[in-house]
Amino acid sequence: MLNILARLGKYPLRILLLLCVTLGLSAVLYIAQAPAARPVFSTANLPPLAVGDWVFRAGTSAESHLIQTLSDSEFSHIGMVVSLQPEPLIAHATTDDDQQRLNQVLTSTLSDFIDPQLARSFAIARPLFVTKEENKKTAARVLQQLQQPFVLAERSTEHLYCTTLLADALNNTARPFQPKWQQVNAPLLSGEYLFPRAFADYPGVEWVYRSADIEH
Repeated sequence: MLNILARLGKYPLRILLLLCVTLGLSAVLYIAQAPAARPVFSTANLPPLAVGDWVFRAGTSAESHLIQTLSDSEFSHIGMVVSLQPEPLIAHATTDDDQQRLNQVLTSTLSDFIDPQLARSFAIARPLFVTKEENKKTAARVLQQLQQPFVLAERSTEHLYCTTLLADALNNTARPFQPKWQQVNAPLLSGEYLFPRAFADYPGVEWVYRSADIEH
């Protein structure tokens, strides 16, 4: 979700040092929590999924941990189920899930999305305020954004990252999606941003599945 290193040259040394400390602490906290080896998540016991379901994950990188820290959330990334066969396919905006498709909107199989190299845990939620037909149309709108560039920016400027990809598509439903944006005041990152927590906390959401690693 975050791709901030390219912007470092624009800021004074004091701010850069503060950012390094913040990222360093996030990395230390993450390493302290990370197991030596992460088992592959089994999808054998997943309940039936549906197009339009939201798939959350807690990422494995220091940047993911920073997102969780800033938003006080267990999740750092989100995507949407856009098809089910031959296996669930997740559309999402990401910086580096796929080294051949960097900084763009792409699709990943569910297995790739929750690969232990990328995910410490994951969860799946279903927005009950969206009809089945609306979910199909929402998924189609998300797919129209494939290969569009990832843009992390505050609310008032042009942006396209994991949460805004879904939120923009959901705004065309009969009941407009109005998630809560969060004010952030951090080095290199200030303004209103939309975090996965806004989806997790949204009313009318049913939790379909949570991996065992996620604390309830």
